[in-house]
Amino acid sequence: MIDLAVLIIFFLTYAFLSFQSVSKKFGRPAASTIGATLILVSGALTLDEAFLSIDFHTIMLLLGMMIIVAYLGISGFFDFLAYKILKFAKNGKKLLATIIFSSGFLSALFVNDTICVFMTPVILRISSISKINAIPLLIALAVSANIGSAATIVGNPQNMLIGIASKINFVEFVINVLPSSLAGLIIAFFIIYFLYKKNLHKEVVYEESSYYFDKNLAKKSLAVFVLVLIFFITEIYPISLSAMIGATALFLIGGRHPKEVLDRVDWGLLLLFCNLFIVTHAFEKYYGNLILEAFKFTGSFESYLYISMLTVVGSNLVSNVPFVMLSIPAAKSIGGDIWYLLAMASTFAGNLTIIGSVANLIVVESAARRGVVVTFSEYLKVGVPVTVLSVIAGDILLYLL
Repeated sequence: MIDLAVLIIFFLTYAFLSFQSVSKKFGRPAASTIGATLILVSGALTLDEAFLSIDFHTIMLLLGMMIIVAYLGISGFFDFLAYKILKFAKNGKKLLATIIFSSGFLSALFVNDTICVFMTPVILRISSISKINAIPLLIALAVSANIGSAATIVGNPQNMLIGIASKINFVEFVINVLPSSLAGLIIAFFIIYFLYKKNLHKEVVYEESSYYFDKNLAKKSLAVFVLVLIFFITEIYPISLSAMIGATALFLIGGRHPKEVLDRVDWGLLLLFCNLFIVTHAFEKYYGNLILEAFKFTGSFESYLYISMLTVVGSNLVSNVPFVMLSIPAAKSIGGDIWYLLAMASTFAGNLTIIGSVANLIVVESAARRGVVVTFSEYLKVGVPVTVLSVIAGDILLYLL
């Protein structure tokens, strides 16, 4: 009976996480807490098993990076950077290219959600002044943030999971996935330009905008971030500890009250991760063979396509972070390129629909608050071709390289 209870709890938990109406009512952290608690009450896992199932390396990495990014955000660094970068573009076409490639690059380093938070209002102001349609630029920001974040272990939460589980070197990960990200960004540019080229030939007009910028704090935060990157590359410390060293250094030299920083940490995401570790471990304990059987990987190009499409579908059914958690045991048994496939496809999958990733929702909801509405269908006509073509391109590159 316990195995049946696990199955029911598992599907109910993921239904709560997947359906937007339910998810909005409860919130994903709360929905996952219900699932984890029911797993414990059912007797499927003991408390000790539940505690041991939580990967605290991943939690430490997430927390450390959130704190470092919070200091950069408080300093005004991202506002400053967004204005400086976008001022290079002289017309709509160049603005589109600038958004796509700068967003992609920055998302690989500072987490895609963060870049979307700070770049969305800047893009809206520039498009309003220049009388350029903001919708293709906003969609470009969302899809490029997703695609670019796939290139590094710290670009998004699911990559952090993969990085910790696979123990792949930071540089090795970049070397393998970066070509797929670059190809995806190029594909996104041409698709969006083709669909909206009539709206992208206007001259870009800028106005001097005042924004808060603490240069001293920004320098300190960037110096610490660079130090953490060096730790990642040289592997002096594990990446989880490296991130926490960076966070600790900024607490010591940042000159800001820790509460101001900790208020910017997404504690709900950390709770969600802890709960999902428990729920997925229970499912793995009783139904692990089903996942292993689904991941049929022979090393042929057909198997690359199969795994990536399975990942795209799974990531859109239960969201990419939960799908990656479920896939890790199978990926460990296969090894090799399966990790890069999982990282690439689960991240690119977020571009399929407007609700496919948190980055998409940040852009859309932020724009809606400022009077610009990106409809589901409008996003879909970009999201579907970008996802399909970028995933196939990623498969080809990973297979050949």
